Amino acid sequence: MASVLIFGIREASRLACGYLRRDTGHRVVAYTVTNEFMPKDTMLDGIPVVPFESIGERYSPLDHSFIVPMSYRDHNRLRARIYQSVKVLGYPLISYVSPRATVFPGVAIGENTMILEGCVISPQCRIGNNVMAQAGCVVAHDADIGDHAFLAPGVVISGLVRIEPYVFVGSGSVIRDQLTLGEGSFIAMGSVVREDTLPWVNYDGAPARPWSRGGDGEDSHQAK
Repeated sequence: MASVLIFGIREASRLACGYLRRDTGHRVVAYTVTNEFMPKDTMLDGIPVVPFESIGERYSPLDHSFIVPMSYRDHNRLRARIYQSVKVLGYPLISYVSPRATVFPGVAIGENTMILEGCVISPQCRIGNNVMAQAGCVVAHDADIGDHAFLAPGVVISGLVRIEPYVFVGSGSVIRDQLTLGEGSFIAMGSVVREDTLPWVNYDGAPARPWSRGGDGEDSHQAK
């Protein structure tokens, strides 16, 4: 059992708190955000909210673990930056796999990764670090999900697919087998991807077609 700190105070972080409290033996001891986003009310869900800049003074990395369950803002780069900042401070990062997910034994799952209820992860897959797989995702055999990726609810990843770092795949999208989604690709909700995608290009449609380059998915860069 770990004493866990959660970065963020928005929906994703509060959901992570609920999952950890319900499904694990971990004890959530605090939320944390950067000073500029500290709320007036420093209690949330019955636990304190503390400034990230002074987190080590109150909660030692020797006794506490972290999880950074943030969304895909800035093409997943914001979550990656916070994840790296936590690592620099020396905190271990935990992962969460729902007991209501089906994960084939032996699948490699990295740190700071969340696999929510209803997900199916098939044999010979690899799930990287800092990956978010929301409810109902299916990852077929021999798929490789790179670091900092985000799979929205109901995504279907076919066999032998390679998803490179920072990729976002929107709700209900389907990725054909034996493809590579290039680093930072943004796949809009409901897309059907039948060909490899280019790095840092946004795709939409069935079949998916490129529609812009270098989009962020969301405009906000707030570190909360």
